[in-house]
Amino acid sequence: MNLRKSKNFVPLLILGVFGILILTMGILNHYFFRTVTYDYGNYNFAFWDYAHLRISPLPTFRGTFLQDHFSFTLFYFIPFYWLLNWLTQTYTLIIIQNACIIVAGWYSFKIIRLKSDSLWMTAGVLIYYFVILGRYTTFLADVNLAIISSCFIPVFIYYFKTKKYWVAFVILVLALFSRENIPLWFISIFMVLIIDHRKDKKAVLFSTTGIILSVIYFILLFKVFIPAIETPDKQYVIFNYSALGKGPGEAIVYILKHPVEAVKMFFVNHTGNPTYDGIKAEFYWVYLISGGFVLLLRPQYLIWFVPVVAQKVLNDAYVRWGIGTYYSIEVVTLLPLSVFLALSSLKSEKLKKILSVLVCISTLSMTLYKLERQNNKVPWLFDSAKVKIYDKEFFKASFDVKEVNKLLKLIPENASLSASNKLLPHLAQRERIYFFPKVEDAEYLVLSVYDNHYLYSHAQNDQFRQKYFSSNEWELIAHEFPVFLFKKITSSESSNGNQIKWSNTSNLLCDFEDKEENTNTLLSDKEINEMKHLLSDEKARSGQTSIKLTPESKYAPKIKLPGIKPKDHVEISIWYYSTEKNTIHLVAEGIDNYKHHNSEPDSVDIEGWKHLVLSFWVPENESELDGSTFFWNSGSEPAYIDDLQITIKTMETK
Repeated sequence: MNLRKSKNFVPLLILGVFGILILTMGILNHYFFRTVTYDYGNYNFAFWDYAHLRISPLPTFRGTFLQDHFSFTLFYFIPFYWLLNWLTQTYTLIIIQNACIIVAGWYSFKIIRLKSDSLWMTAGVLIYYFVILGRYTTFLADVNLAIISSCFIPVFIYYFKTKKYWVAFVILVLALFSRENIPLWFISIFMVLIIDHRKDKKAVLFSTTGIILSVIYFILLFKVFIPAIETPDKQYVIFNYSALGKGPGEAIVYILKHPVEAVKMFFVNHTGNPTYDGIKAEFYWVYLISGGFVLLLRPQYLIWFVPVVAQKVLNDAYVRWGIGTYYSIEVVTLLPLSVFLALSSLKSEKLKKILSVLVCISTLSMTLYKLERQNNKVPWLFDSAKVKIYDKEFFKASFDVKEVNKLLKLIPENASLSASNKLLPHLAQRERIYFFPKVEDAEYLVLSVYDNHYLYSHAQNDQFRQKYFSSNEWELIAHEFPVFLFKKITSSESSNGNQIKWSNTSNLLCDFEDKEENTNTLLSDKEINEMKHLLSDEKARSGQTSIKLTPESKYAPKIKLPGIKPKDHVEISIWYYSTEKNTIHLVAEGIDNYKHHNSEPDSVDIEGWKHLVLSFWVPENESELDGSTFFWNSGSEPAYIDDLQITIKTMETK
């Protein structure tokens, strides 16, 4: 293969390999039921809704998708809904988003080829574009407007640099309408383009006009368009920069009046909570090592990152500061272009080659390091199963996918439905769908017993589920553990009595009495001995004694959960007496796959004793069935625990 063919073939090969990789990751994450209601369920519902000429409230809140983000991006792709959706269904938006990423990568390559015909440069920018960390952390967010809207930028820059200004103008308009932050971003982009093309009067004029247009649209956006669609139930809440002011106008005034303090906030934790120290530093170090150091050679390219980094690190929410999910996507989209534009401007071909290889190696190394959950500053926001395609766990689901899909096909396409977190994205393309535990007028209810609504604790979620497992108004029509499908019983129908059947139920009790002869079947001799020093006769709900927990002795010993098996349902309850609110914590944990907690009592008896309940399903893949429960006191006053009860139910198999 000659050099000329290599210069065309190698970049196409890189694009093809990485394009297939990211498309496969997106599709498999959805196939294995790892996509979630917020965001992907909302996106699928809105996409279907727009395609049917409707603008309806989203499953997760009262407002519409347009009220959540003033964006017309999904409208752009309505033709693809009618072209593809009959075949690709709820995978359509995943395909569209990844196609946009591939296109943006290709245009980044085309821009670098305008500057350098070197294979090291053109192949290097594509490899770098696809191995940078933020390209993979975005899979944690499934599909997002920020990811798609960022893809307009390399396309716009290419047509600008090739002097196809009318095409560039169309892309500019589409980009401006794609998301609220794009106008501010374009102001800085045009500043860089003016510097790069300062000798081209037409380019400078176009860029100046673009700045004016972006400023005007930004003002209209926040002063006219967004207020026009707000309702009492749904106000615009995306502006979360309380350290700067109540709105964009106040923020700009603050920055002008207090530039030093504003700059300082780019680097320090401005919330006052030390838990969030170091999150911003992690972001800067990751992308500095991942090629960002090259921009020190051409600092003008730092300018177009200022508004997107400000939007990120000045926000009230610490989760936006770091490297997680899609919150670095604007940087990730422009950094490859910036780095290789800087490299292309170097005179030494040898230095170009060395730096391009160094950039790709350092970036890949950083990506592999940070894709390990334990290497993240905020690991609790990181789901390694969604991003590590090289790990065998990526290709596993927590249940039988084929059987669950058969179960979901029992739901009529036009039926109103309530669904739990990881099921809703697969069912969202319909007129009425609700995010469980919201049910409203749903005719069908489908849920996984491991799916928790993010606004509620695990304990609350399980209480919501148990309500329907024992309801006379809902009939269980199919189940494939851990997924259960219920149908609403209408007035003209009668139930077949098809509810969950239990093959075995055991109730274990402990009233914490100091008896010479142990007749308790719950506690072992070892556990009884460990409890004795906590026994108190100061207060008891039944019998003579209870467990007393104090600030000095706040933890009760662990109690083994006897005889539990995978797919068992366990309910643990205690009564406690305390003058403080929610300071007693009931915990259950297994070796491998679960840890649950509750501190909110569900009732209080006439003597002031509070009833605390924790229930959960033992994971199907729990390999070490050595579960245990314990309770502890986080308060500053003594508390008394009595009448522990553990109920273990084994579900009857099909």
